[in-house]
Amino acid sequence: MEKHLLVAIGDEYTSSLSLRYVYGFFSRREDVKLTLFYVAPKTDPRHDAGHHGHEKSAPSRCLSGDAAAALPAMEKARNWLFDMGFPKKNVFVKACRGDQGIVKDIIKECEQGLYDAAVLGRRGLSWFDEMFSDSVSHKILWEAIGFPIWVCRNPDPNRKDVLVCLDESSQCQRAADHVGFILANEPAHDVTLLHIRDEHGQDPAPFFAKARQALAENGIAATRVRHKTITAKDPAQAILKMAKTENFAAVAIGRTGGRPQAFMDQIVGSTSLKLLRNLEGAALWLCK
Repeated sequence: MEKHLLVAIGDEYTSSLSLRYVYGFFSRREDVKLTLFYVAPKTDPRHDAGHHGHEKSAPSRCLSGDAAAALPAMEKARNWLFDMGFPKKNVFVKACRGDQGIVKDIIKECEQGLYDAAVLGRRGLSWFDEMFSDSVSHKILWEAIGFPIWVCRNPDPNRKDVLVCLDESSQCQRAADHVGFILANEPAHDVTLLHIRDEHGQDPAPFFAKARQALAENGIAATRVRHKTITAKDPAQAILKMAKTENFAAVAIGRTGGRPQAFMDQIVGSTSLKLLRNLEGAALWLCK
């Protein structure tokens, strides 16, 4: 089953993270389509005027094909994929003028293009620094989105398999379904279903059964799936520890809730935010 991912292209460093991750994760690259997507800075409307005061027709908001590939950032990203042997017929490029801001433009493109996920690179800044900077990976978490996002920070190409974090939420079950879709016909990775409970937590058997069913419906054999339940007071720390010690290539989790209402909420954060701030080596796959 063919997958189509949008890979956000920005500065050279963050773009290289997302490109390296996607290239390294898939063993059957012929089954993966990539659209490299670049949001250009907003332009002064006066720049659209022709010489001698004559107005020329408004330029298209978006460029694709050779016109988009001529942009230096796009040319470098596309050529890197080609040099690494990624099928040329599976790589597309699109550049759009920023009308609503990078985050909203990425969301608009993903919803219109029906991509299976948006892939974002992330710098290695501290979470406190990024809280007050223009961090696309942070800001997109607050939006109402109907597609998964992958956030890549210092990906390790030697890692494999996907850790799926489960609870009773529909978002976590959507994460399991997304993992099943991505790993269908992708033999390089297996799945571990994880539930973290407190001392009085409910029986996780229904969570596991539903997630296993979603994986099976996507063609994932039962032999590729295992499950694990642990008790921990800090779920994020437990997930980070497992991701590191067992060398997972991705951690998939559902995200509930919206924008923090107070500064202290941002500092404390949810499990998904803590993972965004601290997960390295593996990518974070988020479903809302």
